[in-house]
Amino acid sequence: VSDYSILPSIAGGLVFSLRNSALSLEEISNRKFSDLAEALHHSLAIDLFHNTEDYRAHTPYSQEIALLNCIKDGDITRLETIYRTLPEIRYGSMSNNSNPVRQLFYGSIANTTLATRFAIEGGLDEETAFTLSDVYIKRMEACTTLYELNLLNEKIALDFTEHVMEAKSRNNPEYSQPIKKSIDYIFSNLHNKINLTTLAKAANTTPKYLSFLFHKETGQTISSFIIEAKINRAKNLLIYSEFSYNDISQYLLFSSQSYFISNFRKLVGMTLKKYRNLYSKSKW
Repeated sequence: VSDYSILPSIAGGLVFSLRNSALSLEEISNRKFSDLAEALHHSLAIDLFHNTEDYRAHTPYSQEIALLNCIKDGDITRLETIYRTLPEIRYGSMSNNSNPVRQLFYGSIANTTLATRFAIEGGLDEETAFTLSDVYIKRMEACTTLYELNLLNEKIALDFTEHVMEAKSRNNPEYSQPIKKSIDYIFSNLHNKINLTTLAKAANTTPKYLSFLFHKETGQTISSFIIEAKINRAKNLLIYSEFSYNDISQYLLFSSQSYFISNFRKLVGMTLKKYRNLYSKSKW
């Protein structure tokens, strides 16, 4: 914090969160924060000195923003290229605890917070973004090595980028309003039965015209689009959950587990078991 004039507002907010009631302007203005400001100035001076002496410079902002813009743009190819060419990310001292795993843990939380905000700016809906953030922070707590945390950080960036890419594809400016409404309805109802009549009603058009328009604009039939969307959702469930194959099949309303398995193998190119073994959280 460089402008210490806002410290009273921050402290007032903290008190509000503790006692669940807002401070009056008079209460805030009468509080003394000189000791806090002095302590912060002291810490800033000491940390800047040690960073210079120990060559613990932070990763340049330009490098961080390059990665974050990949997330915002939903650009997986550029993200992978940057990861191959950028030097190792460096964090400052964020704790009096010298444990490097603990230091990286704090850095990982900061990374996730930034990735969440840039993903939302890129078009990912807030609920999905914040839930994904919560999921990854819980995963961080289970990491015990630098390798696990570094791998998880890469996974976070990749996952947010993929979600933004999917969101952008759903909001393709070339799609007409009926198709945008149809796609939004499909992604919101993958765990429900979707039929052409209901979908056409959601898109404010006729079933026959919707079928024609959907294939014309997306290059897919409605049924193939729904199956592909369900398979992509199944991939996430295989990675992030312990649900059985049958549970996932039933949740996504496949007509049978064998139908689910055959479509998964057709679209992904491997069995459910192989996919889970390769990408489940235990392999990160």
